[in-house]
Amino acid sequence: MMDAAWAALLAKYGQRVVLHQGDSTVDARAFLQPIREKGQAQSLPSPLGWQREDRFLYLGDPNHPLSDHGDWVEFEGAGYAVVSAHPVHVGISVSHIWAVLRPRDTGEEAGA
Repeated sequence: MMDAAWAALLAKYGQRVVLHQGDSTVDARAFLQPIREKGQAQSLPSPLGWQREDRFLYLGDPNHPLSDHGDWVEFEGAGYAVVSAHPVHVGISVSHIWAVLRPRDTGEEAGA
């Protein structure tokens, strides 16, 4: 069961997101913010032009785990694919879900 303090933080400060898992969608709350590394740009040059390297940190409800096998998160009208997702344990219970997201490609959006 979700810790009461974490649930209160999500309810008060969490952003509204929609989790897309297969054919189902779930309204949820989570913390979502860009991952910025010192001295590293979010876009890098490639042979075909600038390539986005955006990554986002997701901290969410342990009752709604994510998978990197097709799950994606919708936030403020934009889609974010799950790159990696893991439950974070405190003792024997799951505290929250930690995930790294990236913006979905145009082709992925068309398939949604």
